[in-house]
Amino acid sequence: MKTIFEAIGEKITLFIEKHHITQQEFADRIGVSKQVMSKIVKGQKATNIQEIQKIADVMNISVDELINHESQTNVIEDPILFMMDRTGNSKIRQHLQFLDFVMDEIIELEELSQESRRIIHE
Repeated sequence: MKTIFEAIGEKITLFIEKHHITQQEFADRIGVSKQVMSKIVKGQKATNIQEIQKIADVMNISVDELINHESQTNVIEDPILFMMDRTGNSKIRQHLQFLDFVMDEIIELEELSQESRRIIHE
């Protein structure tokens, strides 16, 4: 089954190929690092609403067009669990969602740190 994040990653890949740009160029346009862009394209990062809006803007499509795809039945309802078996245990699900949130925050802090270092050295 394909997650919504994998579907977004596929759409980005098609856009990049069609417009003959690199992942780095796309990453620059949406304001993320090359590493984060790689995770987004692979469907390994749960993109937040701001990133989704930026991606849609760069691709010149609506957010609805970006997040919807033909086969909604193939989308995993709990995308946080896309890399592991589904669990019916709500406590585990809460812990996994919190872990995902923390990981996204760490990535964002790293990006801010890199941006600060770049500004200081300019």
